[in-house]
Amino acid sequence: MPPLAAVPDLDRELDELYGRPLDEFTKARNDLVARLRKAHQSDAAAEIRALKKPSVVAWTANMLARAHPDLISELLGAGEQLRTVQQQALGGNESTSGDLPAAFSRERAALRALITVARAELGGRATAATIDRLAQTLRAAAVDAGSAVTLAAGRLTDELEAVGFGPLEAVEPRMAEADEVRHAARERLTALRADARRLAAEARDAERAAEDAEREAARLRAEAGAKAREADRIASELASAEEDLRGRR
Repeated sequence: MPPLAAVPDLDRELDELYGRPLDEFTKARNDLVARLRKAHQSDAAAEIRALKKPSVVAWTANMLARAHPDLISELLGAGEQLRTVQQQALGGNESTSGDLPAAFSRERAALRALITVARAELGGRATAATIDRLAQTLRAAAVDAGSAVTLAAGRLTDELEAVGFGPLEAVEPRMAEADEVRHAARERLTALRADARRLAAEARDAERAAEDAEREAARLRAEAGAKAREADRIASELASAEEDLRGRR
């Protein structure tokens, strides 16, 4: 019996595989393996079967690469520039040392843009730990040529860690991390100030409502007292009228 037709365009199949929701990856991968085996492509089937399900962070990075290729392209371009300038500086080219701040600034700006988008798209899943690991993965991919290609294709399977360039990494990454911490602290401070203003306004409204309620309660008590006294007066007059009527019989 002749072999079954080959699975068409395996590269496209892989793009679709990595573009699926994370909880569908394993089943879709296994389905692709089964189709490859039926097509007698055992080598390709074994290769696909060995593919790991991406971590949440890697999957998020892949989704960013697919949904926002322009932002990913800017990050990778910034990473390439940074890598070049660092290597030249480490090679003794003093003329490039002045380019380092601009290169780091471009890389940090590109990273912040992606993290902002990721926070919005992840919503409640955007925990501090997830965002921190995502930032590390994106930064690592930006400065490593091999990882950059994988990220651009949206096919990361694991989180990445940045590979240092030597003494220059001792200063600038800490500056970048400090910038991120300061940025997060400013955002938190802004949120806390907004909460404080909102709660203070709500407290004032509640106090005014309580005062209004107290005044209304006092008015109602006074009105109730007046009506009770009027009821007593009428009851007294009624008793007198009934006594006078009995005396006339």
